[in-house]
Order: sequence, then structure tokens, then C-alpha cells
Amino acid sequence: MSTSVFISLGGNLGNTLEIFGKCYPEIEKKIGFISSKSKIYQTSSWGPIEQAHFLNQVIQVKTSLNPDILIRLLLEIEENLGRIRTQKWGPRIIDLDILFYGNEIINTLDLIIPHPQIPHRKFVLIPLKELAPELIHPILEMTISELLAQTTDLSEVIVMF
Repeated sequence: MSTSVFISLGGNLGNTLEIFGKCYPEIEKKIGFISSKSKIYQTSSWGPIEQAHFLNQVIQVKTSLNPDILIRLLLEIEENLGRIRTQKWGPRIIDLDILFYGNEIINTLDLIIPHPQIPHRKFVLIPLKELAPELIHPILEMTISELLAQTTDLSEVIVMF
């Protein structure tokens, strides 16, 4: 059985467009079919560390993997593309986060789905709205459009590609 998964891509080190381009075939080979991709957006860095702007995108993937294997393979893809984890919210070559796994709610030490920061990040909400405006957040019981309308994130999100 296949599950629809939304994954965010982000990065601000190196040639992010090229890195995203290398990421897609890896995701299709290891995770599942990419059924849709949002536009790519430029956003200011988020968090306490001053750094270069990010490029962000959300993709929808059909997968038969369970969430634990999915996150392990996404971390492996990040590592294969050169990600080195040095500091939280620091610059990174690629960041792959599971936003939604179907309508499941998962809360373990290693994995929280839906991603807890979705309502607070326009760089996730805007591309998510592009792909699935009526998708209902299974905990907050609000659509992506409603979450975007209510977010307190005032950061600028600019369409790039």
C-alpha cells in the first residue's frame, strides 16, 4: 500500500538548485515516486544564526516505506549529498524533513509527524498550499490554507523558479 508523504527540501550552501536536482532521483530510487513538486522559493534564514538565504521546496511522494525507514533513508540521502550536521539551525547543503505521512500522527523520540513547526513556517506553508491547500493537519484540524492565513511568521517568501 502506498502512502502520500510531503517532504520539505531546503538548503543554503553550495549550488542549491543543483543539489535539489541530484536529490530528486535519489528520492525516487530509495523512497518512491515524486507525484508533485512546488515551485522553489527563496526565504530568509530561520533561527538564531545569521546566514545566507535558503531555497525551499515541498514535494509530494508516494511511498510504501514505513516512517522509521523513510526518515533513515532521507538522512542517508542528506549525508550522500554532503550534509554535515554541526549546529542546529546552521547553514546546510540540504535539509529533508517529513512534513506529513498520510494523516498519521507519530510522536517518538526519533520522529514527530506532522512536523511540529509547520504552522510557524511560511517557507513550508506557502509551497504546501501550492500542492495541497485543502490538506487537513491531523492534529490542528485546519487546512493548509487556514494555517497559512493564521501564521505569525512574517518572513518574506519569494518565488524563484
